[in-house]
Amino acid sequence: MKYAEVIHDSWEMTQSASKLKWFAFVPAAVAVLVFVAEVIWQMYWYSEEFGFVGEHVSVFAAIGKFINFLVEHNLILLAVFFLIFVLLFVFVLPAWIQSTMILGVRHKFEKPEKYMSIRQKMIHGFDHFFKLFELNAILAPFQFLTIMFFLLTFFRIFHDSLFKLLSPIIIVYIICAFFINMFFSFAPFFIVCKKEPLGLAIRRSIGLVFLNFGRTFAVILLMLLVNVRIIVNVLVILGVPFGLLIAITYFASSAWLGLAIFVSVIIGIVAIGFASYLTAIIEVFSVAVWERTYTTLVEEQDELADKETDNEEFDQFDEQA
Repeated sequence: MKYAEVIHDSWEMTQSASKLKWFAFVPAAVAVLVFVAEVIWQMYWYSEEFGFVGEHVSVFAAIGKFINFLVEHNLILLAVFFLIFVLLFVFVLPAWIQSTMILGVRHKFEKPEKYMSIRQKMIHGFDHFFKLFELNAILAPFQFLTIMFFLLTFFRIFHDSLFKLLSPIIIVYIICAFFINMFFSFAPFFIVCKKEPLGLAIRRSIGLVFLNFGRTFAVILLMLLVNVRIIVNVLVILGVPFGLLIAITYFASSAWLGLAIFVSVIIGIVAIGFASYLTAIIEVFSVAVWERTYTTLVEEQDELADKETDNEEFDQFDEQA
C-alpha cells in the first residue's frame, strides 16, 4: 500500500465531494460547539479550583445566572430543544452519519462520474445504524476526547491525592485504549461494506490489523496528527472572539460594552461556522483515508488467500498425479 497514493486519492475525492462536506457540516458544528463548551467548562472549573478568578466568582452562581436569564426571557423551551438536538447528534445520530459517510465515500471512489443522492445513502445507511450504534457504545469509554476530559475532571478533583496514586493505571488504560481503537479501526467498514454482524466485523477487523500492523499504525499516527492540528486550529479560531471581547471590555467604557458583546457574538458565529466547515472537510478526508486503506488491505489479503488456495490445489493435484 502506497501512503502517498492513498492520501492523494482521498484528498482529491474530498475536494470534489461537496455534498458529503455539507452533509457533515451540521454534525461538525455540533461537535465544535460541544468541544468548545467542554473546554470553557473545564477552564471555568479550573479557574475556581486554583483561585484564578477570585473567591467572588462561582461556577454554580454563573449557572444560576444563566438559568435566570433564560427564564426571564422565556427561552427555557428553546434551550431544552437545543439541548435535545445536541444530545441526539452526540449520542444517537453519529452511527447513522458514519454509515452514510462510508457509503457516500465508497460511491465517490467506485463511481465518481455517477450521480450520488445523499438522501438515498441515508436510507441505506440506516440499515447499519443499530450495529454501528452498538460498536460506538463499546468504544465510547476508549475515545480520546472522552479520556481527555475525564482526566481533566479527575485531576482537578484529586490532583493532591488519588491522581498521583493511580497514574500508572491511567497510563496503562490510555495505552490499552489506543490499541483497542486501533484493532477496531476497520469494524465499521466490514459492517457497512460487507454487511457483516457486529461480532464477525470486530474479529475480521482485529485480524486485518494484526496482519497489517505497521501500515495501520502509520495511518493512525497520520490521522492523529491531522486531528490534533484541527483541534488547535479550532481553539485558535474560536479564541479570537473571546479575546476580542475581553480586550474591548477591559479598555472600553460601559457605554461601549453592549457593542463589544454584539461584535464578539457576530465574530464568534462566523468563527464557529468556519471551524465547523474545516472540521467537516477533515471528517470526509478521514473517512476517505480509512476507506482507501480498508479497501487496499482487504484486496491484498484476498489476493494472498487466492494464491494460497491455488497453491494448495496444485499441491493436491501434484500428489494425485
